[in-house]
Amino acid sequence: MMMDIKKAIEAVKSEMQPSMGCTEPVAIGLAVSRACALLQNPATHLDMVISSNIFKNAYSVQIPNAGTNGIELSCALGCVLSKPNNTMEIFAEIQPTDLEKAKQMVADGFVTVKVLQSSQFYIECVATNDTERTHTITEDAHDNMVYAEKNGEVVLDKRTKGETQTEEKPDFDITQYTFADFLQAAETVDTKDLMFIKEGVEMNLEIAKLGLQKKYAIGIGPAMQKMVQDGTLSNDMVTDVKLTTAAACDFRMSGGNGSVMTYLGSGNQGIETMIPTAVAAKHLQVSEEKMLRAEFLGMLIIMYMKKHVGRLSPICGATLAGSGSAAGMVYMMGGNLEQICGAVQNMMGGVAGIFCDGAKGGCALKLSICAGEAVYAALYAMDNSIIEETDGIISKSVEETTKNLTKLSFEGLADVDMKVIEIMQTKK
Repeated sequence: MMMDIKKAIEAVKSEMQPSMGCTEPVAIGLAVSRACALLQNPATHLDMVISSNIFKNAYSVQIPNAGTNGIELSCALGCVLSKPNNTMEIFAEIQPTDLEKAKQMVADGFVTVKVLQSSQFYIECVATNDTERTHTITEDAHDNMVYAEKNGEVVLDKRTKGETQTEEKPDFDITQYTFADFLQAAETVDTKDLMFIKEGVEMNLEIAKLGLQKKYAIGIGPAMQKMVQDGTLSNDMVTDVKLTTAAACDFRMSGGNGSVMTYLGSGNQGIETMIPTAVAAKHLQVSEEKMLRAEFLGMLIIMYMKKHVGRLSPICGATLAGSGSAAGMVYMMGGNLEQICGAVQNMMGGVAGIFCDGAKGGCALKLSICAGEAVYAALYAMDNSIIEETDGIISKSVEETTKNLTKLSFEGLADVDMKVIEIMQTKK
């Protein structure tokens, strides 16, 4: 089946949007904001139900402009900042008075949170006061409100069977294509149509620059930069890719006041998708056109893999995003389809077992590891050193390996999220 490149571009573009802060606390704040915006008077209580993956990713990570973390605090801030037309940059507007008010609301028991044992993306919010009640549901994507009700009257419902069936058969279904199709699309696309990717790359590289100015979170980027300066590490492509990727994550996970371009609903995924390929392009001295084609190829591959494995899953998204970056690097080095697939296979054979234990400062370690391995996976593939189909979860085709990973994620790691949450809660 011939890929419609125009639809492919639109699909990639629709999965990119700027977000300030980790997308899970932001999604919680946005969901609450929308529920509270339906009320005439301020809410006096919130009842929240969130899926295990949302809890895990919102539990430890810093909230932008708040200097602290907290799921209940994200909820209260969403209420304080509530107004129509809020976006994923809702927390850019936090003022000190908003923060103090939200903290007091949490202390007064304003929010009740229940965790749903589900890896689905799900946020349910019931906001009440003495005379009003609103009820909203956000599903499948960070800003995708599918249901809203006010005082028993439904004002929005996208959950009808007909619409659900339509959503299951989208206009562009990435899973119907192969890596050969992705390569053909990358080679034939008009790069003038990929300028939106350039904007995303530049946005995320700017965040990396900020992350290198001082120590944010655990400061992996600046630590590596210092090692380069004192000669402990060589200033090569692998080191540059690792430290630049880590620095962007350091800044973002510490609640830094700046937006990143997300991909497939995740800022860290956006960082790991766009930065490694862009930094490698600088070292490989390829043209902007070649870099954009490589980014597009990687983004199609990541979308394909995420569509199988799930938007949120027990498997660290950096392993999948890094796989797309590895493919993009092979493309920039002049590799063929077999080598591009081989780079992804190498990544799956190397880092696929990294599990997600939520969003936090330590994500910079995982992003850095996967970014560095992406460079190695690409270089190994260019040398035709490719993991064999007799190894573990690796199959002959990269598409089959993706399906094996999907089976692992949904069946083999089904209990991981709740165990991670159990451990998190015992640390209180």
